[in-house]
Amino acid sequence: MSIDLSAPGLEKIQKMKKTFIILAASIAFVAIESGCSGKKSDAGAESEVVEAQNSQLGNLISSGNIKEMTAVADSMSLFVDDFTPQQTVQVLTAFISIHEDAAAKNERRRDLETMRKYVDVYDIALSVNPKDTRAAFAKAQRDSRGIDFDAVAIEFRDRLQQYDAAQVGSEQVVERNDSVKASVDSTSVETQEIPAVHRPAE
Repeated sequence: MSIDLSAPGLEKIQKMKKTFIILAASIAFVAIESGCSGKKSDAGAESEVVEAQNSQLGNLISSGNIKEMTAVADSMSLFVDDFTPQQTVQVLTAFISIHEDAAAKNERRRDLETMRKYVDVYDIALSVNPKDTRAAFAKAQRDSRGIDFDAVAIEFRDRLQQYDAAQVGSEQVVERNDSVKASVDSTSVETQEIPAVHRPAE
């Protein structure tokens, strides 16, 4: 009794293999497309949130609500890489208002933190989109409070560098004083009078 390995049977198997390969490829393609669309959806959702915050921030700047303004500006700053030029202008304007409030209240630490945030957002925004961001700076300077964002960045950077240099200098002075004190203490111990009981016989 012989087994018939005819061509039609082989063709059927080959067709089944091709169908399986096509099906697997289709599933993989759908999975990739689904992942990409998911990423696009996430990016779109983030963009919508930032834009909503941007509108809220504009209202807070107008009302002068520093506490809420700080919270919204800090939250938006997490997405500075994806800022539109207008959003950059809005956040920098908020940080200037916060800086002015901190300076008026002599809150040095909050003032320094705010200046650092301003410089960080300014640098990143210009590195990502220099042309459009500078155009937005110029437009805002003409239309709003006449803020020169470049000049503010230079001023803040200088102040931060001076503060950092002063901090380094203070640390060096403290280290030097500690070293001198340790040396004096060591010398004092060495030159103390030897008790009579331990002196060599004369």
